[in-house]
Amino acid sequence: MSTSVVAPSAASDAKILIQVQWLRAVAAIMVVFHHANFHWSGLREALNLPPADFLGLNCWWFGIYLFFVISGFLMVRASPDFGVPGASRRFLARRIIRIVPLYWLLTTVSVIALILVPSSQVIETGTLAYIVKSYLFIPTLRVAGDMRPILGQGWTLNYEMFFYLSFALAMLLPRRLGLPALAAAFLALAWIGRDATVATPIFYSVTDGLLIVFLFGCGLGLAHEKGLRLSWPIAAAAIVAGIAWLLADLQGSAPWVAGVPALLVVAGTVLRPPPRETLAGRWLAAVGDASYSLYLTHTFVLRGVFLVWKRLWLSAASVPFFMLVSSLAAVLVSLLIYRSVERPMTRTLLRRYRAMEAGGRVPSVAASPEPRIA
Repeated sequence: MSTSVVAPSAASDAKILIQVQWLRAVAAIMVVFHHANFHWSGLREALNLPPADFLGLNCWWFGIYLFFVISGFLMVRASPDFGVPGASRRFLARRIIRIVPLYWLLTTVSVIALILVPSSQVIETGTLAYIVKSYLFIPTLRVAGDMRPILGQGWTLNYEMFFYLSFALAMLLPRRLGLPALAAAFLALAWIGRDATVATPIFYSVTDGLLIVFLFGCGLGLAHEKGLRLSWPIAAAAIVAGIAWLLADLQGSAPWVAGVPALLVVAGTVLRPPPRETLAGRWLAAVGDASYSLYLTHTFVLRGVFLVWKRLWLSAASVPFFMLVSSLAAVLVSLLIYRSVERPMTRTLLRRYRAMEAGGRVPSVAASPEPRIA
């Protein structure tokens, strides 16, 4: 494969943020479609229409794999200080500030919903323990075979938090040792847990082959850091190959195998020449900025739109519009949540953390913007 290898520059590193935000937006919207598809099927069932997937595709779950590759990529690119005293602690603190507050807030909303409408969720494993584990990112069973916290999509955050903890431990070593140690640990865990089932949720999660997808992103981050870039034709070919692989339907494959097309798509996006700025690109980047809010809030919005739609507009003619309207509503709500809740909350907590690190002096908001790369 012919590639164009150039030394990375400040300009290209700045541009990579835009491309990553595009990918985050695409990944989050795919997850929205994945969950909206369930409601789409519910409307069709209520109308006695034959079962069908949105656009005839059942691969919207692929957004999760994109997120995991992106996560590995960004952690490597945003963490050059392996082996530096205190770097591991600072890394973990930033990750907690970035992930935990909004997740806890929306988990609390889910708990309140459960209290108000006990029939909204069936929990067979002990409600109090289940809720506590949901807050603490401890994999747990809702019912037999269903390994999700009370905020269902939070199951992926259990994997993310385990990756962050493992990455922080790797940062105690120099990078030349830390990243190989992380890779060896994840590969060993995946081999140990190759026969595990969700009946043992903690063991299953920390030995899941899905963890290897994070390593794909880490390797991609190293390649980008070293200056590897793909020409436009090669980058486009990588993206097309990844999509073609995905459409071949890999749901029956090992989890890490489905991470290969995600690696191809992300590589073709972040290793290509810097993009030209466009209005569409700016809008997509804005959705990427709000992708975490979109990921955590979309199920509430989709459920609400579904209930209203089923009550007021249920008809065969209206069903095709449900996916568009419900998904657009989810995106718009996420932009509102991001700007009014997530971003101010994250910036405030980061300023306070930096003030604590600096010995009590609180920097201004302008002096301490939220790092988009993280």
